[in-house]
Amino acid sequence: MGVPDRVKAALEEYGMLAGAHTVICALSGGADSVCLADVLLALAPELGFRVECAHFNHLLRGEEAQRDEAFVRGWCASRGVKLHVSSGDAAAFAAKEGLGLEEAARVLRYGFLEGLGDGGTRIATAHQAEDQAETVLLNLLRGSGLRGLGGIPPVRGRVIRPLLAATRPEILAYIRERGLSFVEDSSNASDDFRRNKLRHRVLPVLEEIEPAFAENLARAARLLREDEDLLRGEAEKELSREADWVRIPAGRLSELPKPIGARAVLSAAEAFGTRLGSRHAAAVLRLAAEGGPSASLDLPGGLCARRRYGELLIGPKPEPRSLSEAVLTFNGWTELPEAGLRVFWGESGTETKINGKFTTYFFKKDRICGKITVRPRMEGDVLRLSGGAGSVKKRMIDGKIPAADRALVPVFSDEKGVIAVFGLGADLRAAAAPSEADAVLIVAERT
Repeated sequence: MGVPDRVKAALEEYGMLAGAHTVICALSGGADSVCLADVLLALAPELGFRVECAHFNHLLRGEEAQRDEAFVRGWCASRGVKLHVSSGDAAAFAAKEGLGLEEAARVLRYGFLEGLGDGGTRIATAHQAEDQAETVLLNLLRGSGLRGLGGIPPVRGRVIRPLLAATRPEILAYIRERGLSFVEDSSNASDDFRRNKLRHRVLPVLEEIEPAFAENLARAARLLREDEDLLRGEAEKELSREADWVRIPAGRLSELPKPIGARAVLSAAEAFGTRLGSRHAAAVLRLAAEGGPSASLDLPGGLCARRRYGELLIGPKPEPRSLSEAVLTFNGWTELPEAGLRVFWGESGTETKINGKFTTYFFKKDRICGKITVRPRMEGDVLRLSGGAGSVKKRMIDGKIPAADRALVPVFSDEKGVIAVFGLGADLRAAAAPSEADAVLIVAERT
């Protein structure tokens, strides 16, 4: 099978062109990218898409990098292909962000590429079978699981890799047959990078043992990706979205086979654009199995995992929030924006009833001492109900109010202490029946 047939088969098998009107080929000027761009131009009329190219200058190789850019500009101009060009100082970016040079270059390059076009645009990169083999081996050295051993995915978002099944000898043969020119990146000859060491020292030995090694490893990676996709799909069935969080029942998560549970955690984090490692996934699983009802765990990417009694939530780490203290105005409304409430304090109307959600509280007017303040819970607060006295903190725990939400629960107090807690009830010291003469009340409403 020739390179054009491999590319066409990949485009069709993986639905790479579904909904696409344009394919932008990442064109470095090297043999692989020139081959891919040429094949895409040949297939475009038949398959109904437009081809553009994109080149990113990492400013790493001085005059050679400028030569590459000039080559790409000339290549595209001679074929009437629209070219997008950008540049970025990969070395400076690596130093600033604490990244390796290869990773910094990749981040800058993909940031540029993925910013091109719209939803109908695909970004084609020229990764081929040897690149796939090197990636799988590097991930194996890192101790990766199925996902890493699945190597480079053919499709990720708008990025497509239609050349993955083609080998380097096939690509060079195509280049010769077509009489295409390309440029060589001198950094590919250096063994300063781990990938180059594999390419120069390890792959030749493996290909001596098995000439089809790269192609065989690409096939193995595909099979492993299929297994990973199945397990990931089963894991994602356990997740549900709740506002800014992904929710997983903690008990259910603990019961799942570890490969499914870990993938559920990883998928939850990826919903917010963060990829966790196996160490973090294991820590979240321990939190689900052993954590207290309000335990939490910080995660990379500004995320956190927290228990909410029987549930485990994963999402952006919330900013600490607390209710602002305010003095209530008699016969007037007071806004409590942090809690999403407004509160009336004043005279009772005959139509007012205590509701079942403890949002209306009646008091004996002569038992109220001084002004009424609404505030968050304070250490030492006590609420006396019909079953006896208990600390407000314990009553919140018994009421299964998550620790992260307790500072937003309004506590009403006069100059002698707590007279009511939103959602929990009125203190017996000043509580009155609705029918009592001269009863006053507090009413809390959602805004």
